[in-house]
Amino acid sequence: MQRRAAAIYVVFFVLVAVGAFSLTTVAQEPSVSVAGQNYSQGDTLSAGGTEWTVNVNDGEGNVSRVNESARFTTSIANNSSLLFANGEYRPAPNGSDSGAGTGTGSPSPSATGTPGGSGTSLATGETASNDSATRFRVVISNATAGNASGGNTSGGNASGNATNVSSFTLRQEFMTSQRLRQDPSVADVALTGENGTQYVRYRNGTTQPLDEYLPTPEVRNVSVGDSFPYENNSSSVASVNTSGATLAWEGNLTRSAELKDGENATIGGTTYVAQFPTNSSVTLSQNVSGYQAEQTKLDEFNNRILGLWGTVIISLFAAVLIVALAYMPVRG
Repeated sequence: MQRRAAAIYVVFFVLVAVGAFSLTTVAQEPSVSVAGQNYSQGDTLSAGGTEWTVNVNDGEGNVSRVNESARFTTSIANNSSLLFANGEYRPAPNGSDSGAGTGTGSPSPSATGTPGGSGTSLATGETASNDSATRFRVVISNATAGNASGGNTSGGNASGNATNVSSFTLRQEFMTSQRLRQDPSVADVALTGENGTQYVRYRNGTTQPLDEYLPTPEVRNVSVGDSFPYENNSSSVASVNTSGATLAWEGNLTRSAELKDGENATIGGTTYVAQFPTNSSVTLSQNVSGYQAEQTKLDEFNNRILGLWGTVIISLFAAVLIVALAYMPVRG
């Protein structure tokens, strides 16, 4: 009797599994496809008043455009250091070489050494790693004072700060310690007198003020509108204020938007949904809501199919378990 009942249950669960499996085979998967424009590699898409180039490769891609007259800006801070070599300026790297002398002066500038400054790059005639560059310090000091305005502040600076700044000065700096080490006639280190004046000691015992020992520094004046080649860019000075100068130039700017199957992409202010019917083409549709509705139907279908497969597996497992229990030995 026990085995007869087990056989009935086994047949029941097998029928349930067969029925669930049959439903998985006859169910038709809903398609997800909305009307849109088809594009291949190199095609052009017009969006937002601009032309975008479509790039498709192996079932993925992007759209891109190049702005050939984009405006770029950068800033150089007051009292910062620049290197000039091969006809262009670039930022001087920070370092710890004690011996940077700063060129100072008026119409006939003289140099005052200031050992202990930062910097590792060398002046003209001083080489490191076979690279020769002239080092300059940015100096902005030719501003005229503005009027105070009741102690109010504007942009973080109190009214009354220097205004009407239209130019800045580049003063040559020298790596004093490097120059002293390369000169066999003087000691390697400059001395500081009681009054703070720095001296150079010659091997014969005589001394000379450091500002007289160093050569006359080069001084360059730069105004708003002047060309200022900076880091491989044909830039010019756009503005100057007491904290630094702003450089501007035009160049190419590439903008792109990634395309992924079934995901939205905003191109030129318009949102598209991307589909890849083949590995070498993409369909872009603005019917985002329609695509999402169809995708929801597909997700529901997949969930039902998973439920049917779960029913098949559980039913077969139950049938096997019942058979095993039915044939277990019984005491007595």
